[in-house]
Amino acid sequence: MAAAIVVAGCIGTAAAAGAAEDPRVRIDLPADVRDVFLEHMRTHMTSLDGVLQLVAAGRIKEAGTVARNEMAIGQGLGIGRHMPPEFRAMGFEFHRAADDFARTTAAVTEPPDAAGWAALVKGLAAITARCSGCHAAFRVR
Repeated sequence: MAAAIVVAGCIGTAAAAGAAEDPRVRIDLPADVRDVFLEHMRTHMTSLDGVLQLVAAGRIKEAGTVARNEMAIGQGLGIGRHMPPEFRAMGFEFHRAADDFARTTAAVTEPPDAAGWAALVKGLAAITARCSGCHAAFRVR
């Protein structure tokens, strides 16, 4: 029993220390804006998953359509006005990477040759790098 209490105390202390040492920029949003923002981010994840599934199935043009219609420039909700400029810049880069990917899908043949697959993977990597970069730099509260 005493060992369990010590372990629980250590876990609690480690969790508290981890939260206090979080180097990411904290963005405090009004609750209603935060809820809309987080739902929009989940939508981006669902869209990205859809794009990946379509690429895996060899449905390249459809993947480009999803990227353009659901993740590219012009798909924002205006939440950026609540965000710091650095966040807005990263968000714009995400949308631009999705738009670039959509253009890539229009240029590759179906089925893609080796160069086409390389271009598709490079485009997807550009999108996910934006996701990872933003999540590494910011946290929303």
